[in-house]
Amino acid sequence: MRADEHARPSRPGRRAARMPRRRSDRIADLTAWAVCAAALLVLGAALVLGLRVHGALSDRVEAEARDRSPVVAVLTEDVPIVPEGAHRVPAAVRWTDGQGVEHTGTTEVTGPAQVGAPVGAWVTDDGRLVRAPLTTTEAVFVTLATALGVLLVGGCVVGALGHLAFRGVGRLHADEWEREWAEVEPQWRRTR
Repeated sequence: MRADEHARPSRPGRRAARMPRRRSDRIADLTAWAVCAAALLVLGAALVLGLRVHGALSDRVEAEARDRSPVVAVLTEDVPIVPEGAHRVPAAVRWTDGQGVEHTGTTEVTGPAQVGAPVGAWVTDDGRLVRAPLTTTEAVFVTLATALGVLLVGGCVVGALGHLAFRGVGRLHADEWEREWAEVEPQWRRTR
């Protein structure tokens, strides 16, 4: 018995063990990587935009909370039943500021209510009627809606473009298979 008879057979190199790859296979891989990269780009854009919107709205929440004060105003007109779908309607009110000066204006209230009914309102330091300050909950909601909107639109765009790209790759696969079958089929029929 010779020494090389019991030796293990040598392993073929990694490249030799693999099947030859078609051009369409390489293009399919490249397309899959491009779609994944685009999806990650959309995810990153949604995150960055969401953080920027949240930062801007957080600053607005702080500024409005600092610049606006609640007051109790009195209705100067009757407020009818609020129409379906509306939560608040504009109504004329009057209020007295910290120095005892009476002001009038229009603010949004819920109805129905009678003349003289007290309603909550918000004013600035110079006495102008304004809407209630933005709350943290509203800021978070707008942030999430913005980020989800970007994800939805971006995901649809990436999905549609990926679908079109993979349809093209599928056609390329079919064309290559057809060409290869045209070469192999005559030899295959002879061996049967």
